[in-house]
Amino acid sequence: MEAKRQLHPNAYKPWDPEDEKRLAERCAQGASLSELSQEFGRNEGAIASRLLKIQAKGPAADDAWEYGG
Repeated sequence: MEAKRQLHPNAYKPWDPEDEKRLAERCAQGASLSELSQEFGRNEGAIASRLLKIQAKGPAADDAWEYGG
């Protein structure tokens, strides 16, 4: 887990409601999975999974389905 946190500092940490809200907003603004991954310190798969869970709208949410959503 420590190795993953070197690349993605928030890997495996719980999401808080404010981060979920900001994630949905950034997705709606057109941010890509890659951009969201860097911004939130999580890998693209984690971002994709959360976008689907919170039913976000936007291009990154559409791309999230390719991760097996």
